[in-house]
Amino acid sequence: MYILLTGPAGLFREGVEALLRGFAQNGEVLASNCLTTSWPNDRKPDCVVMDGDCLRLASDELEAVRRHSRTTPVVVLLSNAQRQHVDELMAAGVAGCVEKSASSELFFSALRLAFAGGVYLPRSLVAASLHEPPAAAGRDALQGLPYPDPHLHLTPRQIEVLALLARGRSNKMIARQLDVSEATVKTHLTTIFKALNVSSRGEASVVAARMERIRDAQVDKALNGQIAVGRLLAGMKSQRFRSGQVLFRKGDTSAELFYVEKGTIRLSELGIDMGAGTVLGEIGLFSPEYRRTSTAICKTDCEMRTVSAADAISLYYQEPEFALYLIQLIASRLQADKSRRV
Repeated sequence: MYILLTGPAGLFREGVEALLRGFAQNGEVLASNCLTTSWPNDRKPDCVVMDGDCLRLASDELEAVRRHSRTTPVVVLLSNAQRQHVDELMAAGVAGCVEKSASSELFFSALRLAFAGGVYLPRSLVAASLHEPPAAAGRDALQGLPYPDPHLHLTPRQIEVLALLARGRSNKMIARQLDVSEATVKTHLTTIFKALNVSSRGEASVVAARMERIRDAQVDKALNGQIAVGRLLAGMKSQRFRSGQVLFRKGDTSAELFYVEKGTIRLSELGIDMGAGTVLGEIGLFSPEYRRTSTAICKTDCEMRTVSAADAISLYYQEPEFALYLIQLIASRLQADKSRRV
């Protein structure tokens, strides 16, 4: 286990570092002053723990959080868990916000939840939302009803926007994925917030998690192969391979999968060519002996994103759409292989 701890040097960071070393046991903890878009020593950690008191919402560090949180759980430590601040952090994709007044046991529980692909919210905010007077809250979807109105009307496009918001996507990311302008996304969100009777992204995400139509929209996208796999893997290492280069041979140990950005790959034993936008090498990651089932050779010069086994498993737990996409991909390829043998 490798944990990256970021924040200003001093007694607090040293204390958290000591706690993390106890949590990681035989693992490694590296302390750094801040989080950047590139990993220290080009080495990806299994988890990032940040001192959130120094994290400004318009900073480059927050942009680094948005980028890295797609594949690496990020846990933020806060002296004062303000609802708006936590909502912004959750919208950026963090896996948890823990108050600095929390016990070490609670901190470790939040870390274990983040590693498992869950999200941890500060207890003070959860308690406040449970005891907030209706006059102050004024939000039936969160306070008065366990689930939103089943007859609530949202357009198909608004359902798509809300589903992406629930996955922690920023307005810019939603606009890019749906091929619309950010202004259009903001207009949709204004309408959605009014319809749900909420006032923040965090509250909208809570309501969305309870809406069957949102879950159906996420599942449908995965089952129909409509998720942007390239977007999910954007933070992974990009590599170039020359024509004729062997990516792996049949029987080799499988340690990664590949996403083809440019070029063509030949699966020699199967006689199949795979082009841009395809994923390969996924079956070996989940087979009992972790062995390659075919030899892959670059038919042309290629550019690919390489995804380690650990990163693939993290995505599997953190991105339900990706998990369903991967299951469907493996099933379809096994079925195709069976048909070829008949």
